[in-house]
Amino acid sequence: MAKETPPKVEKGFLQAESYLKDQTKTIELVGDWEYYPGLLISPTEMESLEKTREPHFFKVPGIWTDSFWDRGFLAGDGYATFSLKIQHGQKGIPLSLKIPEMETAYNLFVDGVKVSSNGSVTTSYQTGKPEYRPRIIDFFPKEDQTSIVLQISNYHHRKGGPAQIVIFGKTSEIHHQYESAILRDMLLVGSILFMGIYHLFLYWNRKKDPFTFWFALTCLLIALRVFITGNKYLIQLFPDLPWEIHLKLSYLSFFLITPIFSKYIYLLFKPYFSRRVYEFVKYLGFAFCFIVLVTRSSFYTYLMIPFQAFTLAGAIYTFLVIIRAIRDSLPGSILFFISFTIFIASFINDILVNNLIIYGPLTIHFGIFTMFFVQSVYIARNFSKGFVEAENFAVALSDKNQVLQKVQNQLTDLNERLETRVKDKTEELQGKLDQIGKDMRLAKSIIQSVTKIPDLEPYLKVDILYKPIAEVGGDIFFIKRIQDFYYRFFLGDATGHGLQAALYSMMIQSEFERVSAVAMRPNDLLFYMNQHFYDKNADLQIYFPAMVMDFDFHQKILRYAGGGVQNQIHIKKDGSTSLFENTGPIIGILEHYRYGVFESKVESGDRIFLFTDGIFEELNESDGVQAWGALLEVIQSTTNLPFAEVVPSIKTMLFERMNKSQWKDDSTLIFIEIT
Repeated sequence: MAKETPPKVEKGFLQAESYLKDQTKTIELVGDWEYYPGLLISPTEMESLEKTREPHFFKVPGIWTDSFWDRGFLAGDGYATFSLKIQHGQKGIPLSLKIPEMETAYNLFVDGVKVSSNGSVTTSYQTGKPEYRPRIIDFFPKEDQTSIVLQISNYHHRKGGPAQIVIFGKTSEIHHQYESAILRDMLLVGSILFMGIYHLFLYWNRKKDPFTFWFALTCLLIALRVFITGNKYLIQLFPDLPWEIHLKLSYLSFFLITPIFSKYIYLLFKPYFSRRVYEFVKYLGFAFCFIVLVTRSSFYTYLMIPFQAFTLAGAIYTFLVIIRAIRDSLPGSILFFISFTIFIASFINDILVNNLIIYGPLTIHFGIFTMFFVQSVYIARNFSKGFVEAENFAVALSDKNQVLQKVQNQLTDLNERLETRVKDKTEELQGKLDQIGKDMRLAKSIIQSVTKIPDLEPYLKVDILYKPIAEVGGDIFFIKRIQDFYYRFFLGDATGHGLQAALYSMMIQSEFERVSAVAMRPNDLLFYMNQHFYDKNADLQIYFPAMVMDFDFHQKILRYAGGGVQNQIHIKKDGSTSLFENTGPIIGILEHYRYGVFESKVESGDRIFLFTDGIFEELNESDGVQAWGALLEVIQSTTNLPFAEVVPSIKTMLFERMNKSQWKDDSTLIFIEIT
């Protein structure tokens, strides 16, 4: 008898009455749900809306995420309402819905009653709250048809929408499937966990074989990941665990597996596995982990697909290594090849399922178990073989001079270990230095690309004096063309230098781009940035002074707001000088602070100088007021100079007054002339 095909949702309706007559069947609610993007509709409003508005349809599971190239790190932001009617014919019979996590908050209504929610579903980033808490919802239908309304919002993840499958069926069967999943996961976690503990003890008693330690560490990471993902057992044990920490643990438990497991494979196939390739995999893998630690979820969730591609590239190289080992008849290489193939096949299947390319069950847990069980057998067999060989060797040498041979072997072993250790440390240090240099050059290139000056003709001319004390400095500036007649200048002073400053600058630039589109005035932009860094980066303690200046050439005015900065200078066409004073504290220090704004008329010939404190503080290190006054004198002395000579003249005069040829701190001066 042919197996009955489960029905699918078509245009917001699921006809499942005949399918659910079998008491043991459940159904996945996949297909085309009614879809209302940009609206949060209650069940009472749904009927009237369906009569007045033609619904869209959305394929579930799916995500509404736009292209990264169109919206950047806001590609998954948004909110919507989904609707579905199920004809099940089970009036008065207990039914259940198994709800996985949604990206990243939802409200669920069944027959007009709110039965479940995760996080806070809102229309703005400031009030939205993400949460992952899979659950089962039991209910008694009063009719043979049930309506479902699902409200979803997302502002914290690259994916937004119903990315997981909702399962519907009899209450007893849904709970039975859930209990079976718990039993399966616990057996898997227990098995892999005990494999890891067992091999830790092997390493403890025989440190000469370090690959057992890295294999044990990989087992522990796999067990932790199974516990964190899937049915989210970690959340059930610690219900108050913040969503951001839970997501970071989920990503770290995955990102750490590749560099750690590659160490095991490298030690196992050392004659065939290039050390340079291993070093590259290790440091790049740890770099992914570092980015997860220091950035927010709306940034690092975009790393998943690049990291999966990176892992698959490493797997391809591993296959080539194993094939070479098989060619040379290395013991155990064929067994490793089979188990690794099963593991990679399950890994590729899960990548395709998670990215909604194919639909099917997740198989990585079974692939992991098969892989690591086979590896445990392989290691145990090698240890047993080693013990037998050692016993035979001891008998063969019993008639010889054991003391002399033992001393000779110890000296030889010690010398080999010392040479290997020195060589490894030297290569490790050189690799770190090369990686640091590469990272610094990449960071410098990124900062240069985001600080590129747009076309300002015919309203403005700009010249910039930018002197970082390292390849990448803490000063960061952006010049953005909002409209043909409206321009925005941003100047900030991030903490530190080098990679730290580069990471902070990228975070500042990301937030500037995010809020610049909605901040109509400079003080609004500072308010949004201040609130973001106060809420999201309090643990990182990122505080920085910043200023924003907008030019509106329709009204021929400029607007200025400054947070924790010194007075800026405005030399008017007639030669008179006015100052732009600070309008609030530094960014990230006070919650909900409303910055002031300063407006001024501008006309052709006006000159404006925006700068950080590094440009003048060395003129008098003991008295900042006198140092700023000295800078003002230098700038005023350039009033009659042509535009192209102003910045070079200021630089020369500052060096003469400081009696030195370089600054101790990052220094930036932006010279603007109204044309």
